[in-house]
Amino acid sequence: MNRSKIVIYSRCTAAATLVAEIVGCDSARVICCSSQELLATTCEQHQPELVIILAIKPFIDGSELIKQIRRGDKRRPPIYVVAWQQSEQIVLSLLECGVDQYMTFPICMSRLRGKSYSQIDTTQRV
Repeated sequence: MNRSKIVIYSRCTAAATLVAEIVGCDSARVICCSSQELLATTCEQHQPELVIILAIKPFIDGSELIKQIRRGDKRRPPIYVVAWQQSEQIVLSLLECGVDQYMTFPICMSRLRGKSYSQIDTTQRV
């Protein structure tokens, strides 16, 4: 059986590593990216089952990051954003542009792990 793939983007290596430890499991390969370009390329090449982004800045600059992530992937992988921002306007704006789940820091580790495992389990059954 192929292992599922989870791609994590953060410019902060320590944050990406922490989240990778939280969501990593035997049935999933976690790939961390430190630039938007690497994120888009990695998603196109590996077609992950889940993408976790630890920032909102990539969505504010008009880079159309969601389209880049999902380019060429008909499965439309879910995108989770975890960030400090708690403004209702920001959250609504992210959801409108295609983000599937928004969580704020400090993150509940068991919730993030549960959501990730559930997503991978659902994908593996399809």
